[in-house]
Amino acid sequence: FTCPSLTKCSLPGRLHFVSDGQVNVQVPWELQGLNTAYMKVSIGDYSSALYTVPLADYSPAFFEYTEPSSGRQLIAALDENYALVGTGNAARRGRAVQLYANGLGPVDNQPATGEITPAQPLVSTRVTPTVTLGGRPATVLFSGLAPYNVGLYQMNVMVPADAPSGIQPVVIAAGGVT
Repeated sequence: FTCPSLTKCSLPGRLHFVSDGQVNVQVPWELQGLNTAYMKVSIGDYSSALYTVPLADYSPAFFEYTEPSSGRQLIAALDENYALVGTGNAARRGRAVQLYANGLGPVDNQPATGEITPAQPLVSTRVTPTVTLGGRPATVLFSGLAPYNVGLYQMNVMVPADAPSGIQPVVIAAGGVT
């Protein structure tokens, strides 16, 4: 990643996944506060063209998975027993679930770009996002980086006692962005 010409910097992105048609990379923490950066992909002596990448401090989105039994896209969530939440294992009202996301913004005790997030002390977001489940406000018990992962946000959320049953929409807002 290269900063716009006024700030002059060049930083490596940390790779998470690479395939023939996709590259997942952690945007360096050092680019926080910038609106754009330039990115190129290099393999050995070969580099791609420069691409302008729009940046924002907040751009919340949940990670999803395709549930094999139904083919539906569901939020990547674990229950209190660390079991995947889905149609065969519904989230329980009044119980906590772990939701996985990106784009939740700045954190305290920020690890170095590309480094594993420590478990102690926990790394929390500076702004606590709001979450609704089935249109009902949910209590966010924790919002921060998932321990032992790189750049992955985790939210521990209490399922509202009055949440509707069945598959429900989950909405997240952080830093004024929904």
